[in-house]
Amino acid sequence: MSTDRRRRGPSAAGRLRRPTAAAAHSGAKGLRRSGRAGAVGEAHYGAAGVSFLAPAETRLALFELVTGLVYPDLSQPGGEHITQEPTPWASARQLWCHHFHPQDQTPSGEPIKSYGGSGLGRQQVIYHPGALHGRHGYAVGHPAVGAGQRVFCLWNRQSGRWEMLTPPLRLWRFELKEDLAPGQSAAAYLLPLVDGQYQPDVHVEFTVHDALSGMLRGRGPSQWRRGTRGYARLMPDSGRWEILALEHLARWVRFALTEVLSFQSSSAAAEVLSYWDGYDPDPQQQGIVVLNCATSGQQYLFAGQIGAVGLGCYDPQEDKYRIVQLECP
Repeated sequence: MSTDRRRRGPSAAGRLRRPTAAAAHSGAKGLRRSGRAGAVGEAHYGAAGVSFLAPAETRLALFELVTGLVYPDLSQPGGEHITQEPTPWASARQLWCHHFHPQDQTPSGEPIKSYGGSGLGRQQVIYHPGALHGRHGYAVGHPAVGAGQRVFCLWNRQSGRWEMLTPPLRLWRFELKEDLAPGQSAAAYLLPLVDGQYQPDVHVEFTVHDALSGMLRGRGPSQWRRGTRGYARLMPDSGRWEILALEHLARWVRFALTEVLSFQSSSAAAEVLSYWDGYDPDPQQQGIVVLNCATSGQQYLFAGQIGAVGLGCYDPQEDKYRIVQLECP
């Protein structure tokens, strides 16, 4: 009897029980929902069970754009743009594609790694869901890529289309819709390039902020007028379009006096003959005021008759041009 007991080993109550097939199946239900049969990729083990990343259907491809990104035309009257695709799209040729499914094989039995070609590839439509969108849900802004450029795309099983991984363009050209004071904000229009000309898009309006008022004011007037153009960037910390560069009045002008300037005169009227390093300081041709340079007491450095030609440099503190050279009387 002692021999039989040794063969049987510990009692049934003390033995560890192996899980049955039904129990194993029941335990599988405790896995995270992302863990399912057929999933491949890196596995993570945790208190919730096993989770799998990179599902088998993930596909990554490289495309070359045949056309530029097409944005919905928000300028159409009567809300006709509502029937358009709200996401920017473009025609492109697939150059390369990678399948992560290990069962994909060539006719010879080798795993499929890539396919496609160059200009012989079939044109397909790809989309850019990462573009910036306006308050109505339609994409707005400048295209992030153009014809001839190459982008990576992921196949979206939910939407059933190739979608670009390119981030949106967060640097926009703009034109001021209203005057802008230093350190303040103002409404602006998007400034796209249409048929070789920069034209304000009045259907895309946004607010620009002068966060660098000291630097911008150093090369411009105390207030920038409506129609001034510049560049703004969408900053992630403030969530605002902050001005990086802005047009300014011409730094230099060549002028002719329209009134007599004496050694006792602090300023005189003049007309602009030419200008550079900035925009026209007198687009209405109403004349400007040029400042004389003081020496000592009530004496000034320059004097000249009507018609005398000189050179002036912009003084941002006075918001006028100061004479640096003038024809001798």
